Amino acid sequence: MFDRESRRPVVVVEIGNDWLKIAESRFSAKGRCITKAKFIRLVDIKGPLKDAVAKLFKSLKLGAHAIVTYLPRHLVNVRIMELPSIDPREIDDMVNLQVGKQTPYAKEEIVSAHKVIDTSREGYIKMMLVIAKRNVVTERMDTLEASGVGVEKVALSSEGVYSWFKAAYMPGLAQYFEQSMVLVDIDSNYSDFIVIRRGKPVFTRNIFIGVENMVKNRAEWQEKFIEELNRSIERYRNEDKAAKVAKIFLSGAARSIQDLDKLLSSRLDIPTETTSPTRNLCIKKSVGILPDEDFRMVSPSALFGMAMNYRDLELDLTPEEARIHKSMEEKRKSLTVMGVLILTIALLFSSLLLGGIYTRTVYLKELQSKISKIEKTADEARRMRLRIDLVEKRLDAKGSTINILHEIHRLTPSEIHFSNINIEEKKQAILKGRAQAMSDVFRFVTTIENSPYFQNAKTTYTTTKKEKNVEYADFEIISTYEKR
Repeated sequence: MFDRESRRPVVVVEIGNDWLKIAESRFSAKGRCITKAKFIRLVDIKGPLKDAVAKLFKSLKLGAHAIVTYLPRHLVNVRIMELPSIDPREIDDMVNLQVGKQTPYAKEEIVSAHKVIDTSREGYIKMMLVIAKRNVVTERMDTLEASGVGVEKVALSSEGVYSWFKAAYMPGLAQYFEQSMVLVDIDSNYSDFIVIRRGKPVFTRNIFIGVENMVKNRAEWQEKFIEELNRSIERYRNEDKAAKVAKIFLSGAARSIQDLDKLLSSRLDIPTETTSPTRNLCIKKSVGILPDEDFRMVSPSALFGMAMNYRDLELDLTPEEARIHKSMEEKRKSLTVMGVLILTIALLFSSLLLGGIYTRTVYLKELQSKISKIEKTADEARRMRLRIDLVEKRLDAKGSTINILHEIHRLTPSEIHFSNINIEEKKQAILKGRAQAMSDVFRFVTTIENSPYFQNAKTTYTTTKKEKNVEYADFEIISTYEKR
């Protein structure tokens, strides 16, 4: 049966700490192919990130697509847990109890997702629990939505890396199926350590060492990298006593670190292989990223893996309120379509009543004739209504622009400098500017929220920039200001 949903064009977006990555895939006779990709350093982006994303989508001609974004591994907490149940409802209840214990944050400050990775013994399951701070998720969703891009799913980079490895290398590794394979995906400033056993990812750990560290100071950082790999392998072995690592695969930007695989093979006494990010993948020649030197300093594994197999992603970190909004939007669209169909049917029936329409037309002309006679009186009444409205507005100054400007001036500390203040009368204020530090921005948001003039203050973006060797925080704050 033709599955239209599985053949939709897909765009995957990563907003990392230092890179913006975008890839598009489309369905073809060969299956899914990467048709467009772009990697941009955030420091090279001038102006708000949302504007840069909007321009990029426009320049790449990315239209009606399924949009997926994901969190890099170092921005989430992952726990491997064993639970005494195989009932999905009981597992959900247990997870809800465990989430609060696994993080110091309140439940309303986090989002979580989980999936079963193994049936360890009869009546028990092994589960991967992923926890992320809600503001980390919403910042990325808000940035994309502000640029005109609606997000369908917020995934985890580790799933994308595994999905890429499954397509590129897994078919030829049947001999390792019962053993443990380690996949280390090296990105610009961090690495994702993933253990695969029986064809599934069963363990993951973040390593805060990336290709830029090992290129700048090779000997020192490679030694630290080996120590972190050893520590990660030991942690995995502590959780699974029978586990034995048969082979290590290096992916992502590892290809830019000469002889790293040979070094790890000799030091860890485990066979190590450096992989190619494009192996067994359908990538159009027009994509044009392969000769790009920047492409060698980042990992495309998660990006390509999700673009090629986005429907296989099990972990979804989309906040519950966003899912509800999406469901309501889909229902609204369905009702709109139904309304259009009903209107079409009504128009077809109305064509049979042209005789009656003629009579109504004559009657309408008579009404228009009477209306023209009282038009002057109606115009005078409208003018009076306008005068009354103007007087009411003058009398009601609780949300006037001058008062709001005065309140903003009163609240603004010396560390905050505005580049633009946009006030929509009795609706909201949009404040753009810079601060000496990111913490100054968050304190200012709290100050605004505590003012009786404002409510629902939030940052739509905050980013650190550097100008003439001076770092500063660029921000945009939106707040409604009509009194409750």
